[in-house]
Amino acid sequence: MNVRKIIVFLTAMLLSLTARATLNLQAIYTDKQGTEVRTGGNIENAEAPLHVRFESNATDLEAGASIEWHIRNEAANISLTRYEQDIEFDFTVSGTTVVTVQVMMDGETVETASISVGIVESVLQMPNAFSPNNDGWNDKYQAKSTSKSIVEFHAYIFNRWGQKLYDWTNWSDKEAGWDGTYNGRPVKDGVYYVYVKARGADGTVYNIRRDVNLIRNYNNTEESTTNGQ
Repeated sequence: MNVRKIIVFLTAMLLSLTARATLNLQAIYTDKQGTEVRTGGNIENAEAPLHVRFESNATDLEAGASIEWHIRNEAANISLTRYEQDIEFDFTVSGTTVVTVQVMMDGETVETASISVGIVESVLQMPNAFSPNNDGWNDKYQAKSTSKSIVEFHAYIFNRWGQKLYDWTNWSDKEAGWDGTYNGRPVKDGVYYVYVKARGADGTVYNIRRDVNLIRNYNNTEESTTNGQ
């Protein structure tokens, strides 16, 4: 009887060892501040486009075991399957996408882990004025910092006669935007026009047309008014 119990115990242990693996799922991405983040938890309130590398860190895999990835976002009708050890994915759709890694053995799932990635809905705003006077504040005409999840962007600056003075395509680049010059020379203070064609991760299409007031002496005027009071 004791021998039989030992055989049953050893068989159960052997089956347990061959049916298990270890996963340490990690997501690596760069946040809005330019810092690389590594996490095993969910990613929330991220802005698109977001490039993420997923590492399974699978260990104790038995012969015949395989890695299987599933990327799912039902609202956006996304359903992808991949079979690499590690994967990379660009999130360009708002909402929650779940990334799951599984260890498969003989058609059975023996280990699984998931990370959800939440992308916020798009927001894009363009200001109506700027003051390119090299005082370090509001010197370039740019999309406001509240812009989120914009996956396509093209802005154009025109003068009152419809002449294009400038255009740019990267709304999130701090160096991008109009500096109030044309062909390297400062333009006159006055009213110009911006036209923006953009698309958000949530499918929102932006066609923004508005006046742009260029006022180089804005700060000096404000200070004079304040001192006069």
